[in-house]
Amino acid sequence: MRFFCAALIALALLIEAQPVWACFCAGPASPVEGLTRSVAVFRGRVSEISLPFWDRIGLTNSGSHRVKFAVVKLWKGTPSNSIEVVTRLTGEACGFPFEANKEYLVYVVREPKDLQTGICTGTKNIGEAEREMKLLDDIMVGAKK
Repeated sequence: MRFFCAALIALALLIEAQPVWACFCAGPASPVEGLTRSVAVFRGRVSEISLPFWDRIGLTNSGSHRVKFAVVKLWKGTPSNSIEVVTRLTGEACGFPFEANKEYLVYVVREPKDLQTGICTGTKNIGEAEREMKLLDDIMVGAKK
């Protein structure tokens, strides 16, 4: 009977176990590399954060969020007033902890189905990005010559 109870507890623990995500990336070494690797680079203010439809209705639990930005300045990508990207909201899963109504420097990559961003792309809080945005301005001015 003890063996049966121990096996049942072990099975219950395995069923309830959640996947562990660990992020290991170096991110881009420079703004030039980030600009090269990305399909879009912009300064944006988060206007909305939402779960994908299948997560909202409870059929999946992807951990991904759709983050919509009002574009303040665009260095690379298709001109638009807004851009929506997918990310996880934790760094452990290589996502980025965006907050509503805050500004960020965002590097976007294209994954098979979505535009995505996270800590591995070089995305950062606007307060940490002043020097990098100046470098991006300089790169773009040099590219136009």
